Amino acid sequence: MNILKKLFKRRAGLKIVLILLVLYAVASIGYYHLPWSVRQPIHERAPQIDRLLKTRGFNLLQGWDHLALFGHDATVPVQGDDRGDHVYGGYPSQGFQLFGRVTQLENRGYTVGYSESQRNPLWVAYRIFDVPKLHSGKRPTGFRIDYRTKSQVAHDDYTHSGYDRGHMAPNYGIATRYGKYAQKETFLMTNIIPQKPRVNRYLWNELEQRVARKYGRYFSEVWVITGPVFQKPVRKLDSGVPVPSHYYKILADEHAGQLRTLAFLVEADLPPYARIRKHLVSIDQLEELTGLDFFPGLSEAAQTDLESKPASRLWPTLIPALQYRLMGKTH
Repeated sequence: MNILKKLFKRRAGLKIVLILLVLYAVASIGYYHLPWSVRQPIHERAPQIDRLLKTRGFNLLQGWDHLALFGHDATVPVQGDDRGDHVYGGYPSQGFQLFGRVTQLENRGYTVGYSESQRNPLWVAYRIFDVPKLHSGKRPTGFRIDYRTKSQVAHDDYTHSGYDRGHMAPNYGIATRYGKYAQKETFLMTNIIPQKPRVNRYLWNELEQRVARKYGRYFSEVWVITGPVFQKPVRKLDSGVPVPSHYYKILADEHAGQLRTLAFLVEADLPPYARIRKHLVSIDQLEELTGLDFFPGLSEAAQTDLESKPASRLWPTLIPALQYRLMGKTH
Protein backbone atom coordinates (compact mmCIF):
# COMPACT_ATOMS: atom_id res chain seq x y z
CA MET A 1 0.00 0.00 0.00
CA ASN A 2 2.81 2.41 0.85
CA ILE A 3 4.40 1.78 -2.56
CA LEU A 4 1.08 2.49 -4.32
CA LYS A 5 0.64 5.71 -2.35
CA LYS A 6 4.14 6.85 -3.31
CA LEU A 7 3.51 6.06 -6.99
CA PHE A 8 0.21 7.93 -6.87
CA LYS A 9 1.87 10.95 -5.28
CA ARG A 10 4.67 10.91 -7.87
CA ARG A 11 2.19 10.70 -10.75
CA ALA A 12 0.11 13.48 -9.24
CA GLY A 13 3.25 15.55 -8.80
CA LEU A 14 4.28 14.92 -12.42
CA LYS A 15 0.84 15.93 -13.65
CA ILE A 16 1.03 19.19 -11.70
CA VAL A 17 4.49 19.91 -13.15
CA LEU A 18 3.30 19.15 -16.70
CA ILE A 19 0.22 21.33 -16.25
CA LEU A 20 2.38 24.19 -14.97
CA LEU A 21 4.77 23.81 -17.92
CA VAL A 22 1.91 23.83 -20.41
CA LEU A 23 0.39 26.92 -18.76
CA TYR A 24 3.78 28.64 -18.82
CA ALA A 25 4.20 27.81 -22.52
CA VAL A 26 0.70 29.03 -23.39
CA ALA A 27 1.19 32.21 -21.35
CA SER A 28 4.56 32.88 -23.03
CA ILE A 29 3.17 32.39 -26.53
CA GLY A 30 0.17 34.55 -25.72
CA TYR A 31 2.42 37.25 -24.28
CA TYR A 32 4.62 37.15 -27.41
CA HIS A 33 1.61 38.09 -29.53
CA LEU A 34 0.55 41.04 -27.37
CA PRO A 35 0.96 44.45 -29.05
CA TRP A 36 3.56 46.83 -27.69
CA SER A 37 0.85 49.15 -26.33
CA VAL A 38 -0.21 46.35 -23.96
CA ARG A 39 3.32 45.17 -23.14
CA GLN A 40 4.81 48.62 -22.53
CA PRO A 41 3.58 49.09 -18.92
CA ILE A 42 4.88 45.62 -18.03
CA HIS A 43 8.18 46.35 -19.75
CA GLU A 44 8.57 49.57 -17.78
CA ARG A 45 7.63 48.12 -14.39
CA ALA A 46 9.05 44.58 -14.72
CA PRO A 47 11.48 44.49 -17.67
CA GLN A 48 12.95 41.12 -16.65
CA ILE A 49 9.56 39.41 -16.68
CA ASP A 50 8.70 41.08 -19.99
CA ARG A 51 11.91 39.86 -21.58
CA LEU A 52 11.59 36.36 -20.11
CA LEU A 53 8.04 35.80 -21.40
CA LYS A 54 8.72 37.44 -24.77
CA THR A 55 11.90 35.44 -25.33
CA ARG A 56 10.34 32.16 -24.20
CA GLY A 57 7.31 32.64 -26.44
CA PHE A 58 9.55 33.50 -29.39
CA ASN A 59 11.79 30.45 -28.84
CA LEU A 60 8.80 28.10 -28.57
CA LEU A 61 7.30 29.41 -31.81
CA GLN A 62 10.65 29.34 -33.60
CA GLY A 63 11.14 25.74 -32.49
CA TRP A 64 7.72 24.85 -33.87
CA ASP A 65 8.51 26.63 -37.15
CA HIS A 66 11.77 24.72 -37.48
CA LEU A 67 10.04 21.36 -37.03
CA ALA A 68 8.13 22.22 -40.24
CA LEU A 69 5.56 19.47 -39.66
CA PHE A 70 2.96 21.21 -41.80
CA GLY A 71 3.01 23.28 -44.97
CA HIS A 72 4.42 22.79 -48.45
CA ASP A 73 7.66 23.38 -50.32
CA ALA A 74 8.16 25.35 -53.54
CA THR A 75 9.45 22.70 -55.96
CA VAL A 76 9.88 21.68 -59.61
CA PRO A 77 11.45 18.49 -61.02
CA VAL A 78 15.22 18.67 -61.53
CA GLN A 79 15.70 19.10 -65.27
CA GLY A 80 19.44 18.80 -65.82
CA ASP A 81 22.82 19.80 -64.50
CA ASP A 82 22.16 23.41 -63.47
CA ARG A 83 24.63 23.31 -60.57
CA GLY A 84 27.52 25.76 -60.53
CA ASP A 85 30.37 26.50 -58.17
CA HIS A 86 28.55 29.51 -56.71
CA VAL A 87 25.11 29.57 -58.31
CA TYR A 88 22.26 27.30 -59.37
CA GLY A 89 20.39 27.92 -62.64
CA GLY A 90 22.49 30.89 -63.75
CA TYR A 91 23.44 34.22 -62.22
CA PRO A 92 20.64 36.78 -61.74
CA SER A 93 19.92 38.64 -64.97
CA GLN A 94 19.02 42.29 -65.57
CA GLY A 95 17.48 41.45 -68.95
CA PHE A 96 17.81 44.25 -71.50
CA GLN A 97 18.42 46.99 -68.92
CA LEU A 98 20.85 49.49 -70.44
CA PHE A 99 21.83 51.63 -67.47
CA GLY A 100 22.92 50.63 -63.97
CA ARG A 101 24.14 47.21 -65.02
CA VAL A 102 26.16 45.33 -62.43
CA THR A 103 29.82 44.42 -62.61
CA GLN A 104 30.35 40.73 -61.92
CA LEU A 105 33.20 40.17 -59.45
CA GLU A 106 34.54 36.65 -58.87
CA ASN A 107 35.97 35.64 -55.50
CA ARG A 108 37.18 32.34 -54.05
CA GLY A 109 33.98 31.56 -52.20
CA TYR A 110 31.33 33.74 -53.80
CA THR A 111 30.40 35.94 -56.78
CA VAL A 112 29.08 39.52 -56.59
CA GLY A 113 26.86 41.50 -58.93
CA TYR A 114 28.07 44.97 -57.93
CA SER A 115 26.36 48.25 -58.78
CA GLU A 116 28.68 51.24 -59.15
CA SER A 117 25.74 53.64 -59.17
CA GLN A 118 24.17 52.17 -56.02
CA ARG A 119 27.56 51.57 -54.35
CA ASN A 120 26.15 48.26 -53.11
CA PRO A 121 26.07 44.68 -54.34
CA LEU A 122 22.67 44.01 -55.93
CA TRP A 123 23.20 40.27 -55.55
CA VAL A 124 25.73 37.89 -54.06
CA ALA A 125 25.77 34.18 -54.91
CA TYR A 126 27.52 31.37 -53.04
CA ARG A 127 27.30 27.65 -52.31
CA ILE A 128 27.40 25.98 -48.89
CA PHE A 129 28.29 22.29 -48.77
CA ASP A 130 29.09 19.56 -46.27
CA VAL A 131 32.57 19.46 -44.71
CA PRO A 132 34.07 17.16 -42.04
CA LYS A 133 34.51 19.99 -39.52
CA LEU A 134 33.05 23.47 -39.21
CA HIS A 135 36.28 25.35 -38.53
CA SER A 136 36.30 29.07 -39.31
CA GLY A 137 39.50 30.35 -37.73
CA LYS A 138 39.94 33.87 -36.36
CA ARG A 139 37.61 36.57 -37.66
CA PRO A 140 39.50 39.24 -39.67
CA THR A 141 39.56 42.80 -38.39
CA GLY A 142 38.45 45.68 -40.56
CA PHE A 143 36.84 45.90 -43.98
CA ARG A 144 38.77 46.59 -47.17
CA ILE A 145 38.21 48.70 -50.27
CA ASP A 146 37.68 46.60 -53.39
CA TYR A 147 39.99 48.28 -55.90
CA ARG A 148 38.28 46.47 -58.78
CA THR A 149 35.51 49.09 -58.48
CA LYS A 150 35.32 52.77 -59.36
CA SER A 151 33.21 53.73 -56.34
CA GLN A 152 35.74 52.26 -53.88
CA VAL A 153 33.49 52.31 -50.82
CA ALA A 154 35.61 52.28 -47.66
CA HIS A 155 35.27 51.01 -44.09
CA ASP A 156 34.91 54.57 -42.76
CA ASP A 157 31.95 55.31 -45.07
CA TYR A 158 29.79 53.46 -42.52
CA THR A 159 31.42 54.76 -39.32
CA HIS A 160 28.98 56.40 -36.84
CA SER A 161 26.13 55.85 -39.30
CA GLY A 162 24.05 53.66 -36.98
CA TYR A 163 24.27 50.81 -39.50
CA ASP A 164 26.28 47.60 -39.40
CA ARG A 165 28.51 46.60 -42.27
CA GLY A 166 26.27 43.71 -43.23
CA HIS A 167 27.91 40.73 -44.94
CA MET A 168 26.06 39.24 -47.89
CA ALA A 169 28.37 36.26 -48.37
CA PRO A 170 28.71 35.37 -44.66
CA ASN A 171 32.04 35.31 -42.86
CA TYR A 172 31.34 32.01 -41.07
CA GLY A 173 29.72 30.11 -43.92
CA ILE A 174 32.46 30.99 -46.41
CA ALA A 175 35.30 30.45 -43.92
CA THR A 176 34.14 26.95 -42.97
CA ARG A 177 33.86 25.88 -46.63
CA TYR A 178 36.57 27.76 -48.53
CA GLY A 179 39.27 28.63 -45.97
CA LYS A 180 40.91 31.72 -44.53
CA TYR A 181 41.75 33.52 -47.80
CA ALA A 182 38.15 33.24 -48.95
CA GLN A 183 37.07 34.40 -45.49
CA LYS A 184 39.19 37.55 -45.85
CA GLU A 185 37.49 38.27 -49.17
CA THR A 186 34.11 38.43 -47.41
CA PHE A 187 35.44 41.62 -45.78
CA LEU A 188 35.70 43.40 -49.13
CA MET A 189 33.26 46.33 -49.13
CA THR A 190 31.71 45.02 -52.36
CA ASN A 191 30.22 42.26 -50.19
CA ILE A 192 28.71 44.72 -47.71
CA ILE A 193 25.43 46.64 -47.41
CA PRO A 194 24.16 49.03 -44.70
CA GLN A 195 22.15 46.80 -42.39
CA LYS A 196 20.23 47.62 -39.22
CA PRO A 197 21.99 46.03 -36.19
CA ARG A 198 18.82 44.43 -34.81
CA VAL A 199 18.39 42.55 -38.10
CA ASN A 200 22.03 41.84 -38.90
CA ARG A 201 22.84 40.48 -35.45
CA TYR A 202 19.67 38.48 -34.88
CA LEU A 203 17.29 37.19 -37.56
CA TRP A 204 19.78 37.56 -40.43
CA ASN A 205 22.59 35.93 -38.48
CA GLU A 206 20.28 33.12 -37.37
CA LEU A 207 19.28 32.44 -40.98
CA GLU A 208 22.93 32.41 -42.11
CA GLN A 209 23.87 30.05 -39.28
CA ARG A 210 20.96 27.76 -40.12
CA VAL A 211 22.19 27.46 -43.71
CA ALA A 212 25.82 26.94 -42.64
CA ARG A 213 25.28 24.55 -39.73
CA LYS A 214 22.19 22.59 -40.85
CA TYR A 215 21.03 22.96 -44.44
CA GLY A 216 24.52 22.87 -45.96
CA ARG A 217 25.37 19.72 -43.99
CA TYR A 218 22.17 17.70 -43.81
CA PHE A 219 21.24 18.35 -47.46
CA SER A 220 24.79 17.97 -48.83
CA GLU A 221 24.85 21.38 -50.57
CA VAL A 222 22.71 24.50 -50.82
CA TRP A 223 22.98 27.51 -53.16
CA VAL A 224 22.24 31.02 -51.89
CA ILE A 225 21.49 34.32 -53.63
CA THR A 226 21.16 37.34 -51.38
CA GLY A 227 21.13 41.11 -51.54
CA PRO A 228 19.37 44.43 -50.82
CA VAL A 229 16.10 45.97 -51.98
CA PHE A 230 15.86 49.73 -52.59
CA GLN A 231 12.41 51.31 -52.46
CA LYS A 232 11.89 55.02 -53.06
CA PRO A 233 12.53 57.37 -51.43
CA VAL A 234 16.03 55.96 -50.93
CA ARG A 235 17.88 57.51 -48.01
CA LYS A 236 21.68 57.64 -47.91
CA LEU A 237 24.43 57.55 -45.33
CA ASP A 238 26.37 60.78 -44.88
CA SER A 239 29.02 59.23 -47.13
CA GLY A 240 26.48 58.88 -49.94
CA VAL A 241 26.00 55.10 -49.74
CA PRO A 242 22.31 54.26 -50.40
CA VAL A 243 20.47 52.44 -47.61
CA PRO A 244 18.27 49.42 -48.45
CA SER A 245 14.63 49.28 -47.38
CA HIS A 246 14.65 45.45 -47.30
CA TYR A 247 17.01 42.48 -47.58
CA TYR A 248 16.32 39.30 -49.52
CA LYS A 249 17.70 35.77 -49.54
CA ILE A 250 16.90 32.81 -51.83
CA LEU A 251 17.96 29.23 -51.05
CA ALA A 252 18.02 26.40 -53.61
CA ASP A 253 18.49 22.68 -52.98
CA GLU A 254 18.11 19.46 -54.94
CA HIS A 255 16.08 17.02 -52.84
CA ALA A 256 14.44 13.72 -53.85
CA GLY A 257 14.60 14.55 -57.56
CA GLN A 258 13.13 18.01 -57.01
CA LEU A 259 14.59 21.50 -57.02
CA ARG A 260 13.16 23.27 -53.99
CA THR A 261 13.57 26.88 -52.95
CA LEU A 262 12.99 29.20 -50.02
CA ALA A 263 12.71 32.96 -50.57
CA PHE A 264 12.83 35.51 -47.74
CA LEU A 265 12.11 39.23 -47.67
CA VAL A 266 13.12 41.06 -44.49
CA GLU A 267 12.32 44.72 -43.85
CA ALA A 268 15.14 46.91 -42.56
CA ASP A 269 13.07 48.23 -39.64
CA LEU A 270 12.13 44.77 -38.41
CA PRO A 271 11.30 44.71 -34.68
CA PRO A 272 13.13 42.28 -32.34
CA TYR A 273 12.01 38.65 -31.91
CA ALA A 274 10.84 38.18 -35.51
CA ARG A 275 10.16 34.65 -36.78
CA ILE A 276 12.01 33.63 -39.93
CA ARG A 277 9.11 31.63 -41.35
CA LYS A 278 6.89 34.72 -41.34
CA HIS A 279 9.14 36.26 -43.99
CA LEU A 280 8.73 33.62 -46.69
CA VAL A 281 7.64 35.16 -50.01
CA SER A 282 7.49 34.16 -53.67
CA ILE A 283 10.49 34.62 -55.94
CA ASP A 284 8.20 36.55 -58.30
CA GLN A 285 7.75 39.15 -55.55
CA LEU A 286 11.50 39.48 -55.14
CA GLU A 287 11.95 39.85 -58.90
CA GLU A 288 9.38 42.64 -58.96
CA LEU A 289 11.12 44.48 -56.11
CA THR A 290 14.70 44.05 -57.33
CA GLY A 291 14.28 44.12 -61.11
CA LEU A 292 16.35 40.93 -61.32
CA ASP A 293 15.50 37.66 -63.04
CA PHE A 294 16.49 34.75 -60.81
CA PHE A 295 17.29 31.27 -62.17
CA PRO A 296 17.43 32.48 -65.81
CA GLY A 297 19.06 29.18 -66.84
CA LEU A 298 15.93 27.19 -66.03
CA SER A 299 13.17 26.70 -68.59
CA GLU A 300 10.34 29.25 -68.69
CA ALA A 301 7.90 26.58 -67.48
CA ALA A 302 10.12 25.66 -64.53
CA GLN A 303 10.61 29.31 -63.58
CA THR A 304 6.86 29.94 -63.69
CA ASP A 305 6.06 26.96 -61.48
CA LEU A 306 8.91 27.55 -59.04
CA GLU A 307 8.66 31.30 -58.64
CA SER A 308 4.94 32.00 -58.55
CA LYS A 309 4.05 30.53 -55.15
CA PRO A 310 6.02 30.84 -51.90
CA ALA A 311 6.93 27.89 -49.72
CA SER A 312 4.80 27.85 -46.57
CA ARG A 313 7.35 26.15 -44.30
CA LEU A 314 11.06 25.97 -43.64
CA TRP A 315 12.91 22.82 -44.71
CA PRO A 316 12.49 20.11 -42.05
CA THR A 317 15.80 19.07 -40.47
CA LEU A 318 14.84 16.62 -37.69
CA ILE A 319 14.95 13.39 -39.72
CA PRO A 320 17.87 14.53 -41.96
CA ALA A 321 19.81 15.41 -38.80
CA LEU A 322 19.24 11.94 -37.36
CA GLN A 323 20.27 10.33 -40.66
CA TYR A 324 23.36 12.50 -40.78
CA ARG A 325 24.40 11.58 -37.25
CA LEU A 326 23.89 7.87 -37.92
CA MET A 327 25.10 7.50 -41.51
CA GLY A 328 26.99 10.63 -42.45
CA LYS A 329 26.00 12.48 -45.62
CA THR A 330 22.33 12.22 -46.50
CA HIS A 331 22.88 12.28 -50.30
